Amino acid sequence: MTEKPIDVPRLELTGVLGFKGSVAGGIKVHPDSQHIIYPLGCTVIVENIKTHKQHFLWGHTDEVSCLAVSNNGDYLASGQNTHMGFKADIIIWDFRKLELYCRLTLHKVRVEALAFSPSDCFLVSLGGQDDGSVVIWNVEKKEALCGHSAQTESAGNTCCVCFSNVSDTLFVTGGDGTLRIWELDVQNRKIHPTDVTMGQLKRQVKCIQMADDFEEKFFFAGTSTGDIIVINMKTKLFQYLGPEKNKFNSIRSLALVKNNGDLIIGAGDGTLAQARFTTYQDKHKKKAQFKCIKTWKDPMLKNRGSAITSIALRGEGHQFFIGTENSQMYCFNFAEFTCSMIKTCHSEPVNDVVFPSGTSQLILTCQKEQIRIWQMKTKMEVLRQEVANMQCNALDITRDGQTIVSAWDDGKIRAYGFSTAKKGSDKKLVEKFVIADAHKGGVTALAITSDGCCIVSGGGEGQVRVWQIQSNTNVPKLIENMKEHKGAVSAIKICRNETECASASHDGTCIIWDLRSKKRKQIVFSNTLFKCLVYGPNDCQIITSGTDRKIGYWETYDGQQIRDLEGAKSGSVNAMDVSPDWKYFVTGGDDKLLKVWTYNEGAVKYVGLGHSGSITRVKICPEQENIVSVSKDGAILIWKFPFKLEQQTCE
Repeated sequence: MTEKPIDVPRLELTGVLGFKGSVAGGIKVHPDSQHIIYPLGCTVIVENIKTHKQHFLWGHTDEVSCLAVSNNGDYLASGQNTHMGFKADIIIWDFRKLELYCRLTLHKVRVEALAFSPSDCFLVSLGGQDDGSVVIWNVEKKEALCGHSAQTESAGNTCCVCFSNVSDTLFVTGGDGTLRIWELDVQNRKIHPTDVTMGQLKRQVKCIQMADDFEEKFFFAGTSTGDIIVINMKTKLFQYLGPEKNKFNSIRSLALVKNNGDLIIGAGDGTLAQARFTTYQDKHKKKAQFKCIKTWKDPMLKNRGSAITSIALRGEGHQFFIGTENSQMYCFNFAEFTCSMIKTCHSEPVNDVVFPSGTSQLILTCQKEQIRIWQMKTKMEVLRQEVANMQCNALDITRDGQTIVSAWDDGKIRAYGFSTAKKGSDKKLVEKFVIADAHKGGVTALAITSDGCCIVSGGGEGQVRVWQIQSNTNVPKLIENMKEHKGAVSAIKICRNETECASASHDGTCIIWDLRSKKRKQIVFSNTLFKCLVYGPNDCQIITSGTDRKIGYWETYDGQQIRDLEGAKSGSVNAMDVSPDWKYFVTGGDDKLLKVWTYNEGAVKYVGLGHSGSITRVKICPEQENIVSVSKDGAILIWKFPFKLEQQTCE
């Protein structure tokens, strides 16, 4: 859970690059057709479709697991995960005021799914596998009306719920070997389930779409085996199954276009299909068929499937949005079945973030298999480099912005430049060189000098190595191997005049190295695993922190500690950066709080609350206008820096 922030002003969050694509049905379009709603960590984001202005709803203590929007648009509902043994909250938000309406607490560990009744007087919630219950809530009274076990003892977990389109007393749940139609008895405060009889048919239901406001009152259930079950709402009996051939690779999401009755199907391999369901009379038996009209597949997959977890119709369905498990978001035109990507986000923990020298308009980030370049103004990805099945641990970029150097867990240092693309074509990253076997334990940290001629790298085995890039061949050459650390090197920083560098290690030491003699100048010891360090003003001090939650000021001249601050109340401090005017520094860590400190006083002046995962890196932009923080939940958060840069101190 997020640590309760200390009593100081809050940082202003100006933008978020992120979307939790793994949440089933995680994208919602508000009935006003002007806003999309989606989760990111413990935050619910409301974004204007045209202006992209974002509003943030905070109140959950852990990751948001499900969303629902009321039919009249007055309310949003969100459920969350929590730790084993604790109860998971449901929050109903007042959309007009963008504030908390009520908090409902009953389910254990996880809220699996939510749905509003047609008149929005009731909310149905489904607990996760550790809870296994269905609860009906009275929205106006803000209290539970009744509850029941979600499935029989012989059935598996129930994972989805959907209310009738026409009745406040009918809803459906589905899951592993269970499909139930429920009737609500409001006066007696009870709900009564009827198991759908399916004979020998055994399926795992992944999603449900109601069609009981059509002439033939059906509902559709998408299954993990790639077919769709059609159930008659009047008789509560299994009616049809299709398609018979060319089944999908697991159906993860469904939507029904009201004006023509077509189904939009999202599959587990990233395939999106428009299908038409029709019935016909064959001799003495009524049959049905699913005719696939159009299909589309996520172009970003590159043979690695990512399920379409969300389909959200805008208005009557002329336009719709889809979300994928690897956190891509697309906007579709239904008539042409064409799309544009509107959001791409990290789907794995973000390991590093850097600004190119002298500009605040771009940031570089890395995660498993990927390096990404983002434009700050539009909050859109502009370039990406992928290395399959490898983890990128750290990044740096030369001062001229022409070479990106990256550290990977396969022990290689990979450098990329920008292709000389033809006029009018998109730029691409191209490999400039690779240092194979740079470190046996994987490359865990690196830094590059401003001229791009020298790379200092640290590895999992504890060695710090210096590489010289030869200008005539552009091939790096190892010029020194410094073996003093006994644990993995977690951070490397080069001082401003580039005569020395400092390395932090999990062995509880920080070493200051002379880059001219390639020898140790000074060493500091502490009973901790160091996670981060930065140079202070005039390079006469270094600031460190790590698992002991202490922020230490150390003299570079003699290695003596001159100050010791409490960086957090719980969890390690993983990230740190100093402002360009050297008056402030920021920290972040496992407590999920971003803190702005004054350098001289060592006092916390502002706190940023918004991450739901441990903060892994923080960076202040060169103009000192924004702070960018990244975390294990894949989020990139952009904060307004509260203190302006004084021009006379800026180099």
